[in-house]
Amino acid sequence: MASALARSQNGNTADRMAPWRPFRDLFGFDPFQSLGSNWAFEYDVTRTESGYEVEIPVPGYKPEQIEVTFKDGILSVSGKNDRRNFSRSFTIPEDVDTESIEAQINDGMLVLTLNRRPEAQPKRITIRGK
Repeated sequence: MASALARSQNGNTADRMAPWRPFRDLFGFDPFQSLGSNWAFEYDVTRTESGYEVEIPVPGYKPEQIEVTFKDGILSVSGKNDRRNFSRSFTIPEDVDTESIEAQINDGMLVLTLNRRPEAQPKRITIRGK
């Protein structure tokens, strides 16, 4: 698993048909698999000056239908309403200040703000001239 914000997902993908991939189907492996795998992510991670921002689409969910928890380096997000449910888990980088994780919903998008610990943030060095 990747060291920063790795994704795992609960769900059954066996119900969906897999796209035809000639290398995988003919030779048993696909050397280009990593190129296309990032396109299917159901969340977006942006690195900011102060840490990370994770955006997860949650259309149709109210804040009280979503639960965000943190335990043992794993940030878990789950949602359940009358029609469907979802669950996502992320491995959080060690430089994140877990006490300051924030979550809010804006226009059907759950935004998680993960600030780095102050000591992990870059320190600006002033350059003086002679």
